[in-house]
Amino acid sequence: MSRSRVVTTAAVLLLGACTRAPVGDGITSRANDNTPIPARPAAEAPVASTRLLPPADALDDGVITARIRVRLLADPAMGGADVSVNTDHGIVSLTGTVSSREQAAIALEHAQSQDGVMRVDDHLAVALQ
Repeated sequence: MSRSRVVTTAAVLLLGACTRAPVGDGITSRANDNTPIPARPAAEAPVASTRLLPPADALDDGVITARIRVRLLADPAMGGADVSVNTDHGIVSLTGTVSSREQAAIALEHAQSQDGVMRVDDHLAVALQ
């Protein structure tokens, strides 16, 4: 489990354990009036602030890298290619050797079409045959 997920889970559990009564329960509205103010309905469990969480559509660099690698390995047009994929803050680097410019274009397309990719740096070399 990632560190941010652990921190978020701990924050939600701590907030959920909070049992303070809302201010004003059982207090009368006037000093001489014995009619109590109606109690507020029980509050639902607190929700953690979204500022602590990454955007819902943000993907981890490792997930992006793995998805691109799987696509490259599954594509029959990439046979004979030796492509390494690295991702850092959504920036994908493709390095290695391909057998044609078409294979380089296919690898680039697979990387660019993946969710969470901000930019693709193409460092692929076309092998001479």
